[in-house]
Amino acid sequence: MYRFVILGLFLLLTLAPAQDKMLPMSQGMPTLENTWDIHYTDLEPVLAKQLEETPDSLDILDELSRVYLAQGKFERAAGLLRHALELREAASGRASMDLVPTLEALARVDQFIHKADEAEAMLARAIAIREASQGPNHPEVAAEYNALARLFISEKKLQESEPLFTRAVEILESNYGPADPRLCSTLDSLASAYRQELKFPQAEPLLRRALIIRDIAVGPVNADIANSLDSLASLYYAQKRFGDAVPLYERSLSIWMTLVGPDHPVVATSLDNLAVVYAMLERYPEAEQLYKRALEIRDAQDAASLRNLALVEVGLKKDRDAAAAYKRMVALPVPDSAPALKEYAEVLRRLHRHMEAVQMQKRAVAAQAKSKNTN
Repeated sequence: MYRFVILGLFLLLTLAPAQDKMLPMSQGMPTLENTWDIHYTDLEPVLAKQLEETPDSLDILDELSRVYLAQGKFERAAGLLRHALELREAASGRASMDLVPTLEALARVDQFIHKADEAEAMLARAIAIREASQGPNHPEVAAEYNALARLFISEKKLQESEPLFTRAVEILESNYGPADPRLCSTLDSLASAYRQELKFPQAEPLLRRALIIRDIAVGPVNADIANSLDSLASLYYAQKRFGDAVPLYERSLSIWMTLVGPDHPVVATSLDNLAVVYAMLERYPEAEQLYKRALEIRDAQDAASLRNLALVEVGLKKDRDAAAAYKRMVALPVPDSAPALKEYAEVLRRLHRHMEAVQMQKRAVAAQAKSKNTN
């Protein structure tokens, strides 16, 4: 029993944590390349020539800035948008709603070119204009608050984002009620900010509320439900509440298997998530089967899953199987491989494969030195 207590503490420090999954893209969803009927490279010189002839045409400025943005020519797009903003200010005044789309577009471009302060200023202006023109409780004001809060998140200004997300929730509640699905994205974002600040008690009720809203709105088998379950389970994992995470990950896995089939990469990630918490609860046989299934689905080597599987095999006292998993893992490019190499060396010692253990220990020392030099 003592050995398993020690192993549990070791696993807590070493097992790759639960992973976040992205919603699978719809097959019919348009991509950047097929949004327009004409290629950007063909359209750019046409619009550029037209702009030379009519340099103050707002339509051409807007269109060409979109072409530049789509091609990643952010500085050029920013220049055109700033000129368009000046023209609109001159024509309509600095407080006109006509400015808002340009302010929003310019804020996005400024983020791309790492001008966060200017992006903040653009969004703050857009908020002020919308509040004055549409009223402080208009849903589009909430959207602006969300945009500025997410910018703060990207800048690691977590505390500054909190009141903005909170205000956005209040606005959405006043328009749609407390149980409308349109609140969920903002609830998730506020919970994410709290989680990054390790304010777990504040994050949990937000994620639970979003899950309940979605459950009622879209039914029990839906990708939004699965993502909500994963977010809440991941929060419990971060709090070491592994028993609370288990039923959420189990339900999420069932949903993903129903939606995308048993052999989808998303299911492999879901299996990994559940395997981690099983391992933390010392449910090693179940964790072992899940890791093996996840690796089968991927049909490729996955270093994190292989190491986790090896650790579970150690917990099951299956040193030969652990060695086989480590052998597969060390053949892969792994960042900071020293800890896993040391674990492999210890397994090899227990198997009386002393020469191999010495070689693994040497590799571990070399990897550790390389990691220190890199950092």
